[in-house]
Amino acid sequence: MRVLHIASGRYMEARITVLRREELTDTVGKRFDFDWRRELTFDVYKITFINDDYILGLISTQINLGERRFEIRLLELSRENVGAFKEYDRLAGCLIAFACKLSFKEGLDGFVSLIPKTVLISHYMKKYFFSPMGVQLYVEGEVAVALIMEYLEND
Repeated sequence: MRVLHIASGRYMEARITVLRREELTDTVGKRFDFDWRRELTFDVYKITFINDDYILGLISTQINLGERRFEIRLLELSRENVGAFKEYDRLAGCLIAFACKLSFKEGLDGFVSLIPKTVLISHYMKKYFFSPMGVQLYVEGEVAVALIMEYLEND
């Protein structure tokens, strides 16, 4: 998968791996708003560059088998990768597509849901094609496949 360095227009190779408890250092804490130690009872993944462990973004996930869905509990990008002056693009898309891929792997047909912050609802719907479902947004099936192809497979 690739992320876009906005200033240069160059794509950089990235990977998503499991976050280890010992990686939650004070330095990471200063670059993220949420206290990620509270999510460690769930599956937490990090997106980094291929050649180093500099954490660009984090995602916490949980399988809800009773509702046959894969839930994104929390998704956060490091402070330097948020907003109009962010350093890298495609990070959130890669993390969402990764959740879709895990959903297929678990036999949940790519069904991924999340409860977004109010200010992000239209962003998730426009950029990642999420649909409303009560207080949650979701993607599934063909939309999930398209996200996987765009952000993970189509490099």
